Amino acid sequence: MKIDNNEKNEYQDFTELIDESKADLSSYIDKRLTLAKLKAYEKGASATSYIIYSLIIAVFILILFALFLFGLALLIGEALHNYSAGFGVLILIILAMLGLTFLFRRPLRRFFVNMTVRTIKKIEDDED
Repeated sequence: MKIDNNEKNEYQDFTELIDESKADLSSYIDKRLTLAKLKAYEKGASATSYIIYSLIIAVFILILFALFLFGLALLIGEALHNYSAGFGVLILIILAMLGLTFLFRRPLRRFFVNMTVRTIKKIEDDED
């Protein structure tokens, strides 16, 4: 069986087309992977920025709360004419609040899970 010149050219053209298609497909896959990585980095960076911002706000609120409690302890102590009693009363109040926190841990955890989901949805909505 003899292959004529025309069939040979068609075969070479087809082989070249396949090689070009493989190169294009490989390039496309590489670019899609790069895009997926960049999107993942962007989401990670966005989530990290929200977390860091929230931690900074939480630290300031914690400092403010601690100063408020210190002042409240002094106020209670002045009313009782004994500063250590003021701090003792405040410690009892805080222990009661801690007990309530343990008592309502499931609803609190659900609240924080829902808040986290809302934050993630907000991040995704901001990206669109």
